Amino acid sequence: MISIKVTKNTLEKIEKEYKDYITQRDIGYILYVIKTPENIITAYDNKKGNIFKVTIQGNNYLELAKKYSSEVILQHKKEKNNKESLIYIDVDSQIGSDEVGTGDFLGPIVVCAAYCDHETMKLIEQYNIKDSKKFSDSKILEIIPQIKNKVHYECKILSNEKYNRAIEKGFNINKIKCILHNFVLGNLYKKCPYVKNIYMDQFTPSENYYEYLKGTENIVEGIIFKEKGETYFPSVALASCFARYYFLVYMQELSTKYNVKIPLGAGKEVDKFSIKFIEKYGLKELSKIAKTNFTNFKNLN
Repeated sequence: MISIKVTKNTLEKIEKEYKDYITQRDIGYILYVIKTPENIITAYDNKKGNIFKVTIQGNNYLELAKKYSSEVILQHKKEKNNKESLIYIDVDSQIGSDEVGTGDFLGPIVVCAAYCDHETMKLIEQYNIKDSKKFSDSKILEIIPQIKNKVHYECKILSNEKYNRAIEKGFNINKIKCILHNFVLGNLYKKCPYVKNIYMDQFTPSENYYEYLKGTENIVEGIIFKEKGETYFPSVALASCFARYYFLVYMQELSTKYNVKIPLGAGKEVDKFSIKFIEKYGLKELSKIAKTNFTNFKNLN
């Protein structure tokens, strides 16, 4: 992908040349999105001046950029880790899903699916919604209550008691996640059957995903999988924020129940906490809030 700066006249020239390929207009900070068989061209508003940003992706994007920019050095931005996108590449009606908690020794796995349309994009712009990992937990707890009644979403919280039983039955973490994603996507799709695309932050190859779901009822088909999907699709970013929110709320409830602040992650702080927790409540009680297949748990025995 490449980013260039153009004048208003050039912006209008591009719009005129590709008028038959414009798929979206005036969505938040996006003036228009052009999708041809070879390229995606996105034009951004600039309320502070007469120079506008345009990004170009696809085949021969450098040559196409030079057609509209006289700059000697173009703003050529590499994708972070060759995986992240610098902009959302689809802002049309969509559903996306993401999960949190899989790397935390204590606390549940939360999977969420979120619906996004042009109205939702206004909220995403207003609150600068992005990948939940780029927000502080306090910011997630501040933002999501303000928008959760304005968005269609579906969340599933899997307690560690249920997680541990699934592991004992021979399920691995990817199979568990596939089942949870399919559940929330299926429920949300019933409410929003008119979406054009369904996206997922890819954690396993698509063929493996559907292999894990063999024998599951009502499998959602046609999913578009993408690593770092939360940087490409607003619905996935929104889903990641909702999932993080409900994970944090759940952890607050656990902390209240046991009258102690429960740490996140799976590091040394968690290990120290677990030892103190066992001294007070016992190993059996810890197994109710911990993932017993983690090394952290095995090291306690």
